[in-house]
Amino acid sequence: MNNAFCQLNWILIKWIKTVLSTRTQAALHRATATTRGAAKREKAASRGGPSHLTSDPRYESIKQIMFQEEPRQLPKLTSEDLERHQTILRAWEVVRMEERRKRRGEREIKFKAMERAYEALEDVDQRLFRAACVREANVVFPRQMRVPTETPAKKIWNYLE
Repeated sequence: MNNAFCQLNWILIKWIKTVLSTRTQAALHRATATTRGAAKREKAASRGGPSHLTSDPRYESIKQIMFQEEPRQLPKLTSEDLERHQTILRAWEVVRMEERRKRRGEREIKFKAMERAYEALEDVDQRLFRAACVREANVVFPRQMRVPTETPAKKIWNYLE
C-alpha cells in the first residue's frame, strides 16, 4: 500500500508541476522533500542494509537549511535605476572594447616586427633563414610548445650560451 501511495503521490506532483508556477513549485518541493527522503529511507531499510541517506543525519539539516525560506525576489528597478544600469553596462562594454583594440594593435606591431626580422634574416644569411623556417615534426602542441601569453616565460632564454 505504501508503494502505491508513493506512486500516486509522484503522479500528482508531476501533474501539479505542469500546472503551477515556479514559486508554488518551490513551496511544494520544500513540503515534499522530507516525504521523499522518508520514502527512500524506508525502501533502503526494507532491503536490510544501511543507506547513504540514513547513515548521515546532516542530510536532513542541509535540506532544512536549503528549503526553509522561499527564494528572494529581486527588487523591481525603476525606470531611472534601469537607465543607470544600462548605462553602466554600456560603459563597461566600451572599456572592454578599447582593451581588445589596444591588445590587437600591440599584436599587430609585434607581428610586423617579426616579419621585418624575417626579411632581415633572409637578406643576411639564407642558411639561417631556411633553418628558422623549418617546422619540427614531433612537436606536440600543449606539452612542448609555449602558448603565447602576455607574461614572461618562467625560464628566461639565455642567448649567451
